Amino acid sequence: MPTGTINVAASIAGLSIQTTRTRTASGQISHEVSLPAATAGTLATRTGDDEGVFTLAGHDLLVNDVIDVYWASGVRYGMKVTAVSGNDVTAGGISGPGAGDVLPAVDTAVAVGQQVEVDTDFDGDKIEMIMIASTRRGHFDFQNSGGSSLEAQELRAGEQWEWCSGVGITNPLASGVVDVLMVSNGDSSGAATLKMALIYNSDQ
Repeated sequence: MPTGTINVAASIAGLSIQTTRTRTASGQISHEVSLPAATAGTLATRTGDDEGVFTLAGHDLLVNDVIDVYWASGVRYGMKVTAVSGNDVTAGGISGPGAGDVLPAVDTAVAVGQQVEVDTDFDGDKIEMIMIASTRRGHFDFQNSGGSSLEAQELRAGEQWEWCSGVGITNPLASGVVDVLMVSNGDSSGAATLKMALIYNSDQ
């Protein structure tokens, strides 16, 4: 049977703490995805908290693409592109406002990453251990078959998001059935590698 292990080595307040979590389940899923670099630019026009025009040099975005917009202190994810005119990309509003932080002030530097779809299917109630990590700043969004978000989080470069059964923390994907994982790279300096792995009890 598949086994998952999470090792933690911490140094806090002058003490070293090492722990190990091990869980066993009947099924496993893993994905390793290469994410293209985000495109650097600025928020040229702020139409509202969830809509704006982004000036992006060298982009290849098209109408109806879905993007995540990053800036130094926030990220707004799942915005739909509604118009493209040269370097100017309009996104958000009624057609696809996205979620997350409200857009920053006009002229704020941004990095725009196009969402990449990872086809993965599992029942959130059945997972025993899950982890996601990216080599660069990024974002993930687990969605059900209707496109509704079940769990979405920003990822710091080289830091993981995880959950494990039996630690007194509620399963963030409980009562949800995952149909797709949407991910993006929020760093314009290069491509990123994102990894997601989990074990689950398929016989429950």
